[in-house]
Amino acid sequence: MRVRYVSAAAAVLSTAAVFLTIPGVAGAAATADVVPGRTRVMVTVHGVPVHPESCRVDPDVEGNTRSLPLEPSGTMVAHNVAPGPRRVRVWCPDGGVIFERIVDVLPADPLADAADTVFRTAGSSDRVTDPTLR
Repeated sequence: MRVRYVSAAAAVLSTAAVFLTIPGVAGAAATADVVPGRTRVMVTVHGVPVHPESCRVDPDVEGNTRSLPLEPSGTMVAHNVAPGPRRVRVWCPDGGVIFERIVDVLPADPLADAADTVFRTAGSSDRVTDPTLR
């Protein structure tokens, strides 16, 4: 009888230890990674309290504002963003604004884009010069 109590107590303590050592995500703050490229901005969200596709991206808050939805994967690329410094805002329901900063969007370069496409198609993504195309 005593062995049963000892083994039951050991099981309860080990279960409690597992739950206390596993990190939780409930308290994690929502964040976004924003990478500027040539007339493009790539946005990836992490730790959002809702589905990522319900979040919106404004790639040029002070200019031509467009609220673009993210993909279900949590990543999207906004095309045709004017070159120069642009204030990018990422916001999610129940999370508010999770990113708002100025990023420097590069001017268009069709030859570099063509070369990047060739490198990506050939499987040489390490040679791609625009980080939004990697």
